[in-house]
Amino acid sequence: MMLASSSRSASHERSRSVLLVRTFLALSALEGLAVLVALLADTPTSQAGWLLGFTRLRVLIIGATLALTAAATALSLKSLADTTWAGRIVNWWARIAAQGRTSIWLTLTFYALLLASILLLVGVSMRSKVEPNVLSKLWLNRGQLFLVWLTIIALQAVLAHAWMSGARWGRMLGTFVGGGLLLGLLLLYWYGAEGQLLLYNTNRFSTDQSAYMKYARLLRESNYSYPGDFNRMPLYPWIQSLLLQPEMTDPEFFEYGKYLNLYLSIGVLAGLALVFFRSFTPLHALNLLTVAAFSVFIYKAGWFQSEVIFYFLNLLLFVLMIRQLQSTSTVGAIATGLVAGLAHLTKASILPGLLLFLLFAILRNGMHVLSSGRAPRAVTPRRLQPSGLWAAPLAGLAFLATVSPYLIRSKEITGHYFYNVNSTFYVWYDSWDEAMAGTRAHGDRTGWPQMPPEDIPSMGKYLREHTPGQMATRLIEGGYKVMKRVSESYGYWEYAKLYAGLLVIACALRWRRAWTLIKGNPIPLLFALAYFMAYPLLYFWYAPIAYGDRLILAQFLPLVYALSMALHCVLNESYLIIAGRSIRWLDLVNVALVPIVGMGVYRAVTHGVYVMSGGG
Repeated sequence: MMLASSSRSASHERSRSVLLVRTFLALSALEGLAVLVALLADTPTSQAGWLLGFTRLRVLIIGATLALTAAATALSLKSLADTTWAGRIVNWWARIAAQGRTSIWLTLTFYALLLASILLLVGVSMRSKVEPNVLSKLWLNRGQLFLVWLTIIALQAVLAHAWMSGARWGRMLGTFVGGGLLLGLLLLYWYGAEGQLLLYNTNRFSTDQSAYMKYARLLRESNYSYPGDFNRMPLYPWIQSLLLQPEMTDPEFFEYGKYLNLYLSIGVLAGLALVFFRSFTPLHALNLLTVAAFSVFIYKAGWFQSEVIFYFLNLLLFVLMIRQLQSTSTVGAIATGLVAGLAHLTKASILPGLLLFLLFAILRNGMHVLSSGRAPRAVTPRRLQPSGLWAAPLAGLAFLATVSPYLIRSKEITGHYFYNVNSTFYVWYDSWDEAMAGTRAHGDRTGWPQMPPEDIPSMGKYLREHTPGQMATRLIEGGYKVMKRVSESYGYWEYAKLYAGLLVIACALRWRRAWTLIKGNPIPLLFALAYFMAYPLLYFWYAPIAYGDRLILAQFLPLVYALSMALHCVLNESYLIIAGRSIRWLDLVNVALVPIVGMGVYRAVTHGVYVMSGGG
């Protein structure tokens, strides 16, 4: 009896699944037919069209709709006429549904299509106002209706997939809420960043935007043979030069370039999401992503500057370096060098961090060799594999290979491979006025400055001409300037202090866990401490030349990532029992952070972007 009952239950379940597939295909076909009728029913009033009065774009949209509708109709009729074939579709879908990540990708597809529908409606600007009398034309002429249909199909596929996989509806609802929250935050981000782009950053001569524009134009006009000014690096101007047209005026190029930077920032946020969600729990990652978006990138997105790309590459480089110091691999070492090269070609300020990484990588491998020599029985083949011993050289070679064309060109013109006016000369001046009257006035942007060798600034010259007290005063006063600027800026410093405070409390409460983690492999921690001590000192020293947010912000994302990673490791296995249920302390901490992060979003979108400069 039990076998018969089980057999009837399985048969009933299969019948319901077949019905679900038939319904999905029939709905898709009927919706496509409705879209096709709407597209054809709107008869053109002008004969200026390409075919029967329709524009080429409308004909293309009609053709795509017709093809997909015909396919959906054919599959729907096949499923109704052939139950065996419909059963095979059910089996195929069930196998796909068994893969846990498929529902996530389907949900992402739905929200991506929904975002595309919104952006197609509003055009380039989130601040554009669509008049009601032209709304219907936009839906028909821009392919809006076709895209909405695809969005509905994606939603239906998500729901059908959830049924096939037997997913709990509560979890499905959570996935949808999370996706909707990300979409809402993205639209808020776009709206706020565009506010700074249109209403604040209206002067292309502000900061060095016009210099980047000139660089991009010279690259394009010289067929990319222009060597640069040895101050700004070539990657960002090269990207901007791709949209430059010969007839484009500087005001037009400025406007287009700002919007391109905004689009790049959205791509950067997608990259940050991949890094954060692969490293942390979902809520932890969402909080970090929101902090990065609304306290850093929303202010930088509307500017014709390289920081948006550099901040991401610098974070990615830091993550790769930390992971290499935790567990080396050949692929990881090559990726570290490649990203370091791209970051250097964006801004020439990653060399101190890269040199520290190479030093600690060599130290780590040396410690492994020594420990292997003392305890041969504990040695395993994996610990002595070449990828571990050669990680630092591989990373260095990959870096040099990436930047070699630029270095060779620099050597030909200036006589030095790593020639940059900031790190070669300006860092050894006591003020910007000195730099302007010194090497800047003697051609340092086109080659080695034409001035007496004894007048050219260098580390040796600076040490000979300054006392230890003067150098200490420079660091102290520079630190005061930088930190005062940081404390009065967009609010990112508050998050750094917040995550640092949470880490201190977590380590105090779970000091045994923290100590165990440190003893297991102290090298990443030592590297991070050296990294976050070295860069602020360099920024303090450089403050007489420049001390804006652009410098210190480069290390904000690596800092909050490092603090978050440490917090995650210390608290991830710590639980609190509430009403018989185990809840991770880490989740409770992130729930408590949500209103704080939300206030930061509100402050940035309603006030900050209109009154604070993101140009630095």
